[in-house]
Amino acid sequence: MTAVSENPVATATELLDPTTLTVDTNVRKEAALTPEFVASIKEHGVLVPVVGHRAEDGTVHVQMGQRRTLAAVEVGLTAIPVHVVATREEADRLATQVVENEMRRALTDADRADAYHQMSLLGVSATMIARRTGAKKATVQTALAVKANETAAAALAQGLTLEQSVVIAEFSANPEEANELEKAALENPGNFVHKAQRMRDDRATAALIATATAEAEAKGLTVLEENPNGWDYKGPAASIYDLTTAEGEKLTGADADAVYLNTGYSGISERLCVADWKARGLRKGGKPAAGGMTEEEKLARRTTIENNKAADSAEVVRREFLVALLSRKTVPKDTARFIAHTLTHSSYLVAKGTNYAALTATLLGCGADRGELQKHLAKATVKPEMVSLAIMITAYEASIDRTSWRHEDENHSYYLKQLAVWGYSLSDVEKLMSSK
Repeated sequence: MTAVSENPVATATELLDPTTLTVDTNVRKEAALTPEFVASIKEHGVLVPVVGHRAEDGTVHVQMGQRRTLAAVEVGLTAIPVHVVATREEADRLATQVVENEMRRALTDADRADAYHQMSLLGVSATMIARRTGAKKATVQTALAVKANETAAAALAQGLTLEQSVVIAEFSANPEEANELEKAALENPGNFVHKAQRMRDDRATAALIATATAEAEAKGLTVLEENPNGWDYKGPAASIYDLTTAEGEKLTGADADAVYLNTGYSGISERLCVADWKARGLRKGGKPAAGGMTEEEKLARRTTIENNKAADSAEVVRREFLVALLSRKTVPKDTARFIAHTLTHSSYLVAKGTNYAALTATLLGCGADRGELQKHLAKATVKPEMVSLAIMITAYEASIDRTSWRHEDENHSYYLKQLAVWGYSLSDVEKLMSSK
């Protein structure tokens, strides 16, 4: 039986034996032949024609209606109606199946992700996949990202949602975290997002501690694992605020050789300490340590005090030089390279330096706050490159303090050497900073 269909896509409607039809791989992983569906096909037959296309060898490949075809075979039907259409591109076949299946029985996230993935392998873009299937582009992109991650794809196949699986991808580098999240998704789905966020927060805190630790160690400080002010602490360290010299003088930050990093609501806070106050001959709570300071320790302390004072004085001289430098009609030689180097190697200093707009304004001689700096930049006679240079210089200046001579810092060394190239005479303590 052959009839012309009114459907512009179909070329003919034929009654064909379902056992002779080829059922191609469908985007559904399971045909989902429910007892109710099979019973309906047995009683009423296939009412909605199956759609397929005839291959070069004459076989008809089912393009829409895999469930109807399989159910017809199961109940023993000898003929079902089939719209035979012209062969379409593989991507169109997949897209059409997605639309049809969504209207009949909701596809799982795994089904959709598999379809999008197959289409992408055929060179179809996420935008085109979204257009052909009616899905949101963001959903398609998420699905493709999940399929590109082995751990996330496995989680999706186990029944996790697309949203949960993309979170699994985020933590896939840590198998323990990924497994913990998968367990939460399966056993307590409502807590999944909270657990994931807690993991992100823990990661962020760990990153802050790692950064603070690196900065402290770069200053020559020992990072303590225990809080010296803890009620059960019995170690040799103590906060500098609990200590005095043998002569009863209070300690300053320059006397610290250790630090305890504390995490709290506002981030990381530092508590400057002395790693072994008894060995340093210090007093704690008015109690002297046996032996007092050695001559070598006394000399080291005098050197520290002297260099700290020298650094304070050097800052005044250096800032005066900078004001003169930035007031020139033309920028100094190699300014562009200096700015590029700073942005490339010291971007975190620049980020912090933007909080010191008052210092930038002072160096440019245009005022003492951000508002005046903004007005200065708006003037037609102002050279933007000079303002950019001032911002870079501010980043370095804001990071240098009276104790910078005590530790190695490539940023400070580069900066001070560049100032020397521009005509600044380094003081002895600044030479210590630039020689590290």
